[in-house]
Amino acid sequence: MRKIACLALIMLLGWQVSWAQDVLVKGIVASAEDGLTIPGVSVVEKGTTNGTTTDFDGKYELTVNGNAVLVFSYIGMKTFEVTVGSQTEINVKLEADNVAMDEVVVVGYGVQKKSDVTGAVASVDFEDLESQPINSVNDAIKGRIAGVQVMSNSGSPGGSISIRVRGIGSVNNSDPLYVVDGVPTSDINFLNPNDIASVEVLKDASSSAIYGSRGANGVVLVTTKSGKTNSAPKVDVDAYYGVKEVLNNWETTSGSEWYAVQEELNKTRTAPLDLSQVDSSVDTDWFDEITRSATVQDYNVSISGGSDKLTYIMGAGFYDEEGTVVGSDYERINARLKTDYQVKEYLKIGTNINIQSNERHSITEGSYHTGTINTAIKLEPLVPVWKNQEEGIYDFSKFTDYPNPVAQIEYDNYKTEQFRLLGNVYAELEILKDLKFKTSYGLNRSVTDTYNFTPIYFVNNNQRNDINNVYRGYSKSVYQTWENTLSYHKAIDKHDITALAGFTKEKSRTEWISGSKNNIPNEDEALWYLDSGADGDLASGAASEYTLMSYLGRVNYAYDNKYLLTASFRADGSSRFSDGNRWGYFPSVALGWKMSEEDFLQDVEWLSILKLRGGWGQIGNQNIGTYPYQTTMDGNSQYRYIFGVNEDIYQGYVVNAMKDENIQWETVESLNIGFDAALFDARLEVSFDWFNKDTKDMLLSIPIPYYYGYESGPTVNVGEANNKGVELSFNWRDQISSDFSYNVGLNVSTYKNEMVSLGSGEPITGGSYYGGSATRTEEGEAIGYFYGYKTDGVFQTQAEIDAHAIQQGGDNSGLQPGDMKFVDVNGDGVVNGDDRTKIGDPNPDFTYGINLGAQYKNWEINAFFQGSKGNDIFNAMKTHLYKFDETNKHKDMLNSWTPSNTNTNMPRLSGYDVNDTNRTSDRFVEDGSYMRLKNLMVAYNFPKRWLDKVKLASAKLYFSGQNLWTITDYSGADPEIGQVSSTNYLSRGVDIGTYPQAKTYVVGVKLGF
Repeated sequence: MRKIACLALIMLLGWQVSWAQDVLVKGIVASAEDGLTIPGVSVVEKGTTNGTTTDFDGKYELTVNGNAVLVFSYIGMKTFEVTVGSQTEINVKLEADNVAMDEVVVVGYGVQKKSDVTGAVASVDFEDLESQPINSVNDAIKGRIAGVQVMSNSGSPGGSISIRVRGIGSVNNSDPLYVVDGVPTSDINFLNPNDIASVEVLKDASSSAIYGSRGANGVVLVTTKSGKTNSAPKVDVDAYYGVKEVLNNWETTSGSEWYAVQEELNKTRTAPLDLSQVDSSVDTDWFDEITRSATVQDYNVSISGGSDKLTYIMGAGFYDEEGTVVGSDYERINARLKTDYQVKEYLKIGTNINIQSNERHSITEGSYHTGTINTAIKLEPLVPVWKNQEEGIYDFSKFTDYPNPVAQIEYDNYKTEQFRLLGNVYAELEILKDLKFKTSYGLNRSVTDTYNFTPIYFVNNNQRNDINNVYRGYSKSVYQTWENTLSYHKAIDKHDITALAGFTKEKSRTEWISGSKNNIPNEDEALWYLDSGADGDLASGAASEYTLMSYLGRVNYAYDNKYLLTASFRADGSSRFSDGNRWGYFPSVALGWKMSEEDFLQDVEWLSILKLRGGWGQIGNQNIGTYPYQTTMDGNSQYRYIFGVNEDIYQGYVVNAMKDENIQWETVESLNIGFDAALFDARLEVSFDWFNKDTKDMLLSIPIPYYYGYESGPTVNVGEANNKGVELSFNWRDQISSDFSYNVGLNVSTYKNEMVSLGSGEPITGGSYYGGSATRTEEGEAIGYFYGYKTDGVFQTQAEIDAHAIQQGGDNSGLQPGDMKFVDVNGDGVVNGDDRTKIGDPNPDFTYGINLGAQYKNWEINAFFQGSKGNDIFNAMKTHLYKFDETNKHKDMLNSWTPSNTNTNMPRLSGYDVNDTNRTSDRFVEDGSYMRLKNLMVAYNFPKRWLDKVKLASAKLYFSGQNLWTITDYSGADPEIGQVSSTNYLSRGVDIGTYPQAKTYVVGVKLGF
């Protein structure tokens, strides 16, 4: 029904448009500097491919729609736009554009010319991505900004994504702050990418300090599209449809191969498996059984325009994506309205409203024992899916307690529905000519409903549910912000000053409630409600809130358009800290020097601009929980006790943790030095940054003895971490002729992460998997590096065993040739826990993105590559697939050591493993480097002579593919491994059966009316 309504809306809007008559426009284009005519200037009707170029005398002629906007562009000149209206002759004088970097970019609480920015600010212009189907804003910036790493935690539709700006600087929450049209938010997954105009990322402290306590991990500023002044109503329609195929590199054994491995293991087992219980001819590919070819579709329509006083844009979108794993899907509906109105010359008001509703079905993820994908990889292939399909009876493993994943999906009915409203209203008053006051109220409200029904079912004794259960959850989050700013701008002779002062207040409140009941008399979906349950009543709920009050200020000063100064200061008072530590103060300063404006560089013709910049600042991190300094208690059902003859129930309470009232802000101090340059008439843009970022007063939990009576120790400010690195980007654009242009872009970044201090605390373990913990954080090493034993191949002879350090028992007597050899790292003659060491690092040596594009007449082609080099992945699934047990096996096991097959690193098959072969070691650490063709797009813009016949202003047909090609040595399903979950910060690079990305093929159309 939603799809039909959306398509009907698109058709209705398309037929409501009125058309203007075509008109022949002619004129001359000249230079504003010397008045000379300019040949070869591109003159294009905006939004179409209808265009021409000026001749040798600078003259042009072009037939266009009466409502058209003409765009005049030429290398080294500023682009000029003019509305045709009733004009038949339009003469234009183009101004010199020393640099394309003079475009305006969004910074905190304002905008700046890019050439005047002194901090590390990077941007993505969504106009460059218009022909690429993008399902989220996060996907749009992946690989396109140096120093910004976007990691997929799950390939599931609507799954979470982690963004890291200049690496991970804390063992706590390292997510950046997101600001959408001035309203802070915790994520941007809910946004419709079709509504976005640009994304800016504030990477260093000098640019993000204006956001104070929330800018420690970087700031992502999202600006949505707006209407344009003096523009006729314009309707844009964008639609695409595609199919998806799962990425899967797992090489697991077939039924007969698994059977042969088990036969070999039975020779050394003390209790051999009874293989007569299985049929060796069965060959179930469990991964294939739970996956499918899926579809994705997206439809968007918008209307925009404006007069000299009012601009507007309104739009709606529908997005529907099936998951490549059965049982997962995501549906999103977006609507938005954005208006700006000049009430008086001195008063401007506006509003921006984004509404989103989504529905998501998901599978079990994040569990290393019963995760759906995890189970599908490790369940043995000799288990049929069905015992009796006609009667709906599933089969099961005769040897393990892992569930049948197909049945698991069948009986899982978990669903979430979310409604979200994000918007703001503002008024801007010009008090004096150079002084403006702006007040803005922002609201971010979300309501999430969760539903689940677990039916009665029986697969076997390990996979059964004897009592049905209905669950209902509800949560509401309301965030409000009120911002008041005074801005001042004055230019006197060679001096240019812009000042900003502000006061803001924020309040956030979250509350939730959930309930469940048992024994629904009829399992029909119409009865999946709490009142249908007969017993087993359970209910719980809670609420939390915090407030923030801030004072902020910033000054931008430029002298002679050469020497730049930016200084900012913010004071934040947060309810998350005690009275004595409630306020944090965050200063920053940055300097810039436009060397290309100096006289000694004026004769360097190939240099358009060269700007040196450097900045220092301090910013905070308050993502530490709502009540970190206050003692809180739990009164859950497990703390109830029965006393007395009548067995009366008394509720007990327990203190969660010991608290430290003196905790304060985590503080990040950052130094950034870089330069921006434009060369060869601004065809080549280069940007370079070196940074050093210190995280101080990091909040860590200190262990205490259990007899203290607390569940955990206090959280205190004792940690310190350091990130330092380099970022470099190149962009080349050139127009060879009026028919052909091309562009090449490259960005690369590298950083080194180190945990400098843990105070007096012990190393922190993380990255839990079936065999233990894969990651460790300690002083002098990277946060969350891989920790375990080193291996050195397998023993080939008894002499090697006799000469090796003791790694089994007291004398290695249980070892045999073919067993795995572990390294005695400390050289004490014994291999034990003291020999565990660094075996890998999830942090890459560098990440990169490559963008290639070309336009020839009506054709466009773009290829975007993205990759990572030098990062490791802990393949936790191989701890199952390499284990000498009943689970499915990796094909590597077919190359296990035997006396006749000694040239291998796979140990002998041992059904009685006294060597603890599967201990956490570097056998499971793999090179996670990859290079991926993230997007390939080919588009055709229909000629104007065709469009006139069907009354269209523009039309584009495009074909696109995502994740089409990947080069990697990683043996898992997908090398794009983020965290196990969005809050499991120390699990980066641990693959416990991650939902893989999909290969997607899309065909789409863009229409302009």
